[in-house]
Amino acid sequence: MTNRFYGRIAAVIFAITLPGIASAWTIYDDFGAFEDATWGGTGIPNDAVAASSQIVNGEDTIRIAMSAHGRYSNPLVTNNGAAIYTAGTGSNFGGAGESADEGALWNWTYFVDISGPSVLADYQIDLYYDLDPAGSAFGDLSGLGHIDFTALLLAGDPAATLVEGSQNNLFGFLAVDSFGIDAPNFVAFNPNEVGNYQYAITVSRAGFGVDVIAMEVNVIPIPAAVWLFGSALGFLGWTHRHRTV
Repeated sequence: MTNRFYGRIAAVIFAITLPGIASAWTIYDDFGAFEDATWGGTGIPNDAVAASSQIVNGEDTIRIAMSAHGRYSNPLVTNNGAAIYTAGTGSNFGGAGESADEGALWNWTYFVDISGPSVLADYQIDLYYDLDPAGSAFGDLSGLGHIDFTALLLAGDPAATLVEGSQNNLFGFLAVDSFGIDAPNFVAFNPNEVGNYQYAITVSRAGFGVDVIAMEVNVIPIPAAVWLFGSALGFLGWTHRHRTV
């Protein structure tokens, strides 16, 4: 269990430092559909998900997953089939004004569940998020934002066996220190800034690593014609299936 966890970290760090290979930091067991994830809403895509699972001591099975998607009817987020997603710059209230809250055109998602005699709060579960693509080296979690799911669960729902959600980098609570949340050390999120944003979930117990997953979102400018086409498709989808984010 522990050797697998640290072995995966070492392999990825080695891979991203090889000459001639573009910087990348992704860790997962499987990439594809993950039907059990709703991301806490309805109609949120779960067909291109980075996922991992681990059996602990022959009793607990822990699954972790992450993804990125277009927010409401904004242009679709694409991916390379290997946990690197591509989204567009900009912000709005949804492509067709579906939300009262302004957000970037894309969201990132998380999922952690457990089956067996234990509950999630029996483990240390941490989520790391990036608000500044120039602020932290690939694979360096120290400067990223941090959500301590274990602390939040112990304070609110200690018997929980599932946590999942869909968040947006422009949501203000991610930029402010609060109980269970350590904001990033770098500048505030700029939805018009291009670059790679990194996200990760780590699971440990009694100081030993259990599992880890990591993905990236590469943000690039979207040509006007592509944005209009993507928004039109998104609006058509909205009229048939409501999406909550």
